[in-house]
Parts: sequence; structure tokens; C-alpha cells
Amino acid sequence: MKDVKIITIDNRGRIVLPLVTRKNLGLTTNSQLMLVSDSETKEIRITPIGLKSEGNLVKIKVIMKDKPGALAKILDIFAEEGISLVYSEAVIVEKDKTAVWTAISESPKDIEILKKILNEKGEALEVSFSQLD
Repeated sequence: MKDVKIITIDNRGRIVLPLVTRKNLGLTTNSQLMLVSDSETKEIRITPIGLKSEGNLVKIKVIMKDKPGALAKILDIFAEEGISLVYSEAVIVEKDKTAVWTAISESPKDIEILKKILNEKGEALEVSFSQLD
């Protein structure tokens, strides 16, 4: 069931999620939400998520060859390592040459080992990790 409401941003930049919306989604005090804003389309998406701790989120950026199956190899590695993703987006930078995959996940136990596996087994061209703002 879709619920459409018009809400207003207050003078401190806050919004209030209506009670019916919170109830329909099972949101309670301290529920965690992920906000994704797209400046090109002028859209905001808010998605409920459940994390152990918001302090250990990392943003992962993988540059890879743009070829069939390249992203699947990367995602297989994350599955094998037991790393769940909160958000993921892939973009072709140059057709048949390079693509960029950006993801948000809980921080892996050993980032350097994961980088090495992504480079060797996943054929990543470049891998970077940064703390989520």
C-alpha cells in the first residue's frame, strides 16, 4: 500500500514523518533511515535500514572494466565474505572501457585484505574505502 503525504521542512531543516507512515513501516524511536538525494533529478529517497551500529559504515568505490559479468564478480566476493550492502549503484563511465560501482556497507573486518581480493579475484582496477559522512 502506498501512502502519499505532503510534509514541510521546518526552519531547522527537519521533517516529521506522519504517524500513519511510521506505523505502516514499523518505524519507532531510534529506527535507522538512509537518505539518498539526487541533485540531478531533484529527488530524495528515504529507506528504513537495520544496522548493528551506524558508526562503522563505509563507502566503497570500485573502478572496473565495463564488461559483462564484471560487477557480478565483485558482488560474489562480497557475498563470500559475508558483507551485506546497505546501498549500491553502478555507472558506466566509458562504454566498453570503465565502470564505477559505489556501495555503502558495514565496515569489513580487514579492508586491506578485501582490497587485495577485489583486485585479484574481482579484477577491480581501483578500490577505495572512506568513512560515511
